[in-house]
Amino acid sequence: MDNAVPLDSPPRRAPAASAARIGTRSRPPAGTPRPEHFGGHPMVGTFFYDGKPLGGKSTYCTGSVVHTAAHDIVLTAGHCGRGLQRATHRIFVPQYRDGLSAANQPRGVFAVSQMYIDPRYAANTKKPTSDLDLAFAQVDPNSRGKVEDVTGALTFTPTTKYTHKVTVIGYPSSESVNSKHQAIRCPVTTSRLPGYRQVRMTCTGFYGGVSGGPWIEDYNRSTGTGKVVGNTGGYNGGGNDANDDWVTYAPIYGKDAKDLFNDAAAHRTVGARPPYHPSTDSPVLPGAAGTWQHARLLASGDFRHTGHSGTIVVWTDGETTMYADTGATRHGTERTLVAATP
Repeated sequence: MDNAVPLDSPPRRAPAASAARIGTRSRPPAGTPRPEHFGGHPMVGTFFYDGKPLGGKSTYCTGSVVHTAAHDIVLTAGHCGRGLQRATHRIFVPQYRDGLSAANQPRGVFAVSQMYIDPRYAANTKKPTSDLDLAFAQVDPNSRGKVEDVTGALTFTPTTKYTHKVTVIGYPSSESVNSKHQAIRCPVTTSRLPGYRQVRMTCTGFYGGVSGGPWIEDYNRSTGTGKVVGNTGGYNGGGNDANDDWVTYAPIYGKDAKDLFNDAAAHRTVGARPPYHPSTDSPVLPGAAGTWQHARLLASGDFRHTGHSGTIVVWTDGETTMYADTGATRHGTERTLVAATP
């Protein structure tokens, strides 16, 4: 989702040039929300660095200022952080305005001086450590002061819940999908990404560049303030295997995220971490355990192109059924696809 590809490449959902593309893109189901392009908020912005200059054809990732005592910390995605870690002349631009010079940006620009990333995280992975796809950038003051004093801030908010009413904000990178390089926002209700400590949402238009963007609970549309409970990222850099622009993921913030936040807030070197312990819970199969002894094959996927997983079961008597729109702890209504063999 950081759109780390050559500037003249076509827009795509993949987080990096090496990311795998499995299957084909699907159309969003009827009723899928569409984002609103708007003028942005002071505490949300985008990044630039070598190869992605301010004023160029594309932006990099999205970031948001989060409140700390130091007043100098910006939240983004871990895979974005890896790119910034390797870069020089890296800057954060709050409420970016396309066509304006650095000196004329509404809040100026802020040089990134340090990145804080969990050492267990590997960029754009589909493994359980994709739960750790967040990073914090420490930025230097500009002539107007420290970034939080200039822009205000969101509140970094750990949570154990997977259902939230949030507004998701981001800056799609390519001018072919975002000609004025404006921020987009979409109010959604999240659900769990099964098997991960992540949430998912559906809204069209979330192309590369939105990575790191905040998922804001108790969002104030006028001021932009609220509680940030996630950031675009996670599994596959924040999207499904088909890289659909209308399916987006975010890690939620547990103890590991809180520990990283504390390191960044204290300007403390991120030390070694113990092995990551992924989520051990899994979808609950309906009915009694004995029922599933008669299942010969099971497969899961978004078979109806609704953005929700379903389960297809082939039974020992030849019957094939589908449980549609399954979640992390429930299954939908069973529907027969193929009748049992007489």
